[in-house]
Amino acid sequence: MQERSVIRSMHGVLTVILLMLVSGYVACQYFYNTPPHDIFISKKKLSDSICLYVTKYDEGNASVSDIYRFYLDKDEGNIDIMEKLRERSPFLETNTPAVTASAYGNTVNIKITGKVYSFTNSDLFYTDGIAVMPIINLVANGTRD
Repeated sequence: MQERSVIRSMHGVLTVILLMLVSGYVACQYFYNTPPHDIFISKKKLSDSICLYVTKYDEGNASVSDIYRFYLDKDEGNIDIMEKLRERSPFLETNTPAVTASAYGNTVNIKITGKVYSFTNSDLFYTDGIAVMPIINLVANGTRD
C-alpha cells in the first residue's frame, strides 16, 4: 500500500517537471523566433537581379546601440517589403547603415567601416521561380570606441 503512494507521488512530481520543461522550451522558441521590430531604411538596386535592403532595429533606447540589418532580395517594386523581410534572415548586422555596396552578376561586394555583429557569406532568394545564391564579399574596417 505504501509503495503505491510513493509511486503516485513520484509520478506526480515527474509529470510536473516534464510540464515545466516543455513549457520552458515552448517559451524559449517563441522568444528567440519572433521577428525583430525593424523599420525600413533604404533600398539600393545592385544589379538586374539583386537589391540591397536595409532595416533598423526600432526598439532600442539609450542603452541599446543601433542595429542595422542588411538583406539581399529581388526588386520588389513598391510593395511593403517589411512583411517579406520578416520571414528572412539578414546576411549582415552592423552598427552603421553606411556601406558601399556593388554587384557584378551574382557577386556582391560590401565595404563597411564600423562594428559587424553578424555576417554570413551565403544567401538565397528566388527570382521568378529561379534560385539566386549570390556570392558575398565583405571588407570590414573596425572602429575603436
